[in-house]
Amino acid sequence: MFQLSKAVEYAILFLQALKKKEGKPVSLALIAKSRGLPLKYLERIAGDLKRKNIIKSKEGTAGGYFLAKKPKNITLSEIITSVEGKKGFVTCIYGTCQQEKLCSHKKVWQKLQQALEKELGKISLTDF
Repeated sequence: MFQLSKAVEYAILFLQALKKKEGKPVSLALIAKSRGLPLKYLERIAGDLKRKNIIKSKEGTAGGYFLAKKPKNITLSEIITSVEGKKGFVTCIYGTCQQEKLCSHKKVWQKLQQALEKELGKISLTDF
């Protein structure tokens, strides 16, 4: 059924680590080491989260990453979209389908997608 990717799982672990530091910059290498996450993969995830203004970075010896907003304002939906892009429960939700003209169940999938997005939007970083 619905399954989160490793990238989303790692993003949540990364954001949890930043949440614990309460706005103080934290080295990506330190988080990767302490959480047992692959640094190169975490660098890509951090870039995605930074582009979506979920995190910010500070350069220099006391630099690192920190949350750009309060944990209660960072939703699971936002995290997923930042890391994976906009994806539907089924591929035809946000894309095209060869069977679209004959499809009798797209409305069911759309309804399910809306319900899922609504629920994911209710879950924030503070819930983890």
